[in-house]
Amino acid sequence: MKTRLMCAAVLCVAAGLAQAAPASKASVEKLFDVQNFDKMMDDTAKAMPAAAAASVQQSMPDVPADKRQKVQSIINRYMSDYMREVGEKSTRAEIRRVAVEGVQKVYTQEEVDAMIAFYGSPVGRSITAKMPQYLEATMTPMMNVMQSKMQAFQQKNGAKMQREINQAVCGKNTCQ
Repeated sequence: MKTRLMCAAVLCVAAGLAQAAPASKASVEKLFDVQNFDKMMDDTAKAMPAAAAASVQQSMPDVPADKRQKVQSIINRYMSDYMREVGEKSTRAEIRRVAVEGVQKVYTQEEVDAMIAFYGSPVGRSITAKMPQYLEATMTPMMNVMQSKMQAFQQKNGAKMQREINQAVCGKNTCQ
């Protein structure tokens, strides 16, 4: 009887381990292929400057109206430089490596196989194809909400937070 119970326990543990097998790098690469990972990265990169510009516009209430265009031009130039760096082959490879490792840490092989099946299906391909439009429709509004909430939070809590930080660092309300 003990032997049967021990065998059953070992089988249960082995079955659990088999189900929770980590995703292989090859299967994650296949997932990225069916998801058009590189195209999604390109589309996201294309949408970022417009979203950032809208966020910057909202964050410039103190900039005089006659200076906003110049400030926006400066920001656009730096954003362009940033996007060029992010688009470099080595950066793209690093982003992909981190993404692969993230999938391997979070998802099991069974889950990755299910995602491959889904994203390889007509509905999955349709969803993937619409992702750039979704990002374009939501990125700027979401950034605006976050910016607005951050400004309100800073107005409400900024001075108090700074005093607490000064107390922790300098032992008084102001550091100099």
